[in-house]
Amino acid sequence: MARLYHFPGWENIDGSAVSAQEVEAAYQEVMARATTLEDYLSAQRRRRSLLWKRSLLAAAAAVALIMVPALSFWYVHKSAKQVQQVAVNYVQCSTMSGETKDVVLPDNSKVTLNSQSMLIYPETFGRDRTVFLSGEAVFDVTASEESPFQVQTSEITVSVHGTMFNVNAYFDAPLVTTTLNRGSVSVWPNASPERIVELKPDERYAFEKATGAITTEKVNSNESMSWASGEICFRSADIHEIIGVVQRRYGVQVYLATDRYDNAKITARFIHGETVDELMDAICGVVSHMKYTHTENTIYIK
Repeated sequence: MARLYHFPGWENIDGSAVSAQEVEAAYQEVMARATTLEDYLSAQRRRRSLLWKRSLLAAAAAVALIMVPALSFWYVHKSAKQVQQVAVNYVQCSTMSGETKDVVLPDNSKVTLNSQSMLIYPETFGRDRTVFLSGEAVFDVTASEESPFQVQTSEITVSVHGTMFNVNAYFDAPLVTTTLNRGSVSVWPNASPERIVELKPDERYAFEKATGAITTEKVNSNESMSWASGEICFRSADIHEIIGVVQRRYGVQVYLATDRYDNAKITARFIHGETVDELMDAICGVVSHMKYTHTENTIYIK
């Protein structure tokens, strides 16, 4: 069974260097945004306990802590000037299941958010342009040699000057990936910034959460970004990856009742706005003996 949550994973980011004053300021900002966040998650909250709500607010607090510009994602030494920047306002952009959203950042960089994703960025950029992502997004970054652009997830950081790339950082996926379409990017694990990797166009960086292993490979970057134009593309994908895409794209719950499809690798492309049943029919057509039933918003694979 694959369960969906919206914004976990941020608690993995180290906030130990944050002062008590910065913690209080970040907490106040989280509480000021609580109404908006609660409205967004109201449908999910009805299904979850009070304990889960408190965990969600704790995760949101972790996001606010890492957003304190004085930290500059914990690499820059704190100074009196940086502490004054704690009050900078941040913008939260979120998407629901089956929804994508185009966002224009303060520097005119363009971002397309995939479903069940959240992007947080300052209302105005300073010397550093740092944004925070949970989920998946395509970034088309405005070039600036003086002001580097960085995307931080709970596991990795991507640094660029001007380029186009895709970042996939869903909390429930075993990998966090960056795929470069044009330009160049530097990528490193947050826990090991010395393990920096420089990507070339049509290269994919993958960080394995469980082991910390890093791999790079040549890919078709256009396929990795095809979701932004409404397509669905699988390249040697396993059944669990497909389930994640189906749940996010169509807003359904998918339950897998067997492990006999775990070794199947599926390559398929859907470009005509297929329904969930049309997609599942096609998948079952290429995986031997796979069957499914679809009842309201639930799919069972057996």
